[in-house]
Amino acid sequence: MRAVPGLLLVFAVACASAPPPKTEYLLRYDAPPSAEVLPSRSRVGLRRVLVAAYLNQPGLAVETTENEVRPARSHLWAEPLDVGLTLFLRAAIADALGEEVGMVTRSVPQWERSVDVFVEQFHGTMSGNAVLVASFQITSGAASAPTEYRFARSIPLESEGYAALVRAEKQLAEQLAAAIVAALTSTR
Repeated sequence: MRAVPGLLLVFAVACASAPPPKTEYLLRYDAPPSAEVLPSRSRVGLRRVLVAAYLNQPGLAVETTENEVRPARSHLWAEPLDVGLTLFLRAAIADALGEEVGMVTRSVPQWERSVDVFVEQFHGTMSGNAVLVASFQITSGAASAPTEYRFARSIPLESEGYAALVRAEKQLAEQLAAAIVAALTSTR
C-alpha cells in the first residue's frame, strides 16, 4: 500500500513536466515580389533531389561530435527535407535563369538539360556552423553522359539556436542553387 502514493507522486511529476512545444520550419525560396515566371515549355528540369538517409527524419540534424549526428526533437522540418529542397532549388534556379524549371511528375518530360542532386550532408555543428555537402549532375539531351559537380560549403551561424541554423541552411541552399545555375549556363 505504501507503493501506491509513491507511484502517484512519480506519475504527477511526470505529467507536470510537459515536453517543449514543437517548432516546424519550412525551407522556401524567397523570390523577389516582382519575380513572376510565366508558364512555358521548360528547357531545364530538376529530375530528382535525394538526401542522405540520416536526413530522412523530421528533426533538424546537428553534428554533436565528429561523425555523430543527432536529430532535434522539438525543432522539425515541416515536410520531408527532399521535398523542401526540391521546391527551394526549383524556385531559386527558375528565378536566376528567368524561366520555368520543370519537375518530374507522372511522366518524364524531355528537357534540353536535366539536373539531379544528391545531398550528402545538411546539418549544424556544435561549433556554430551550418554544413552543406552535395553532388549534382547535369545531363544535356537524352543521349549524353552527365557532367558531375561537387559542392561543399560551411558557414557560421549569425546567432545561437535552431532558427539561426535554418537561416544558415537556407543561405547554403541558395549557394547550391547558384552553383547549379553557373554550371547550367556554362554548358549552354
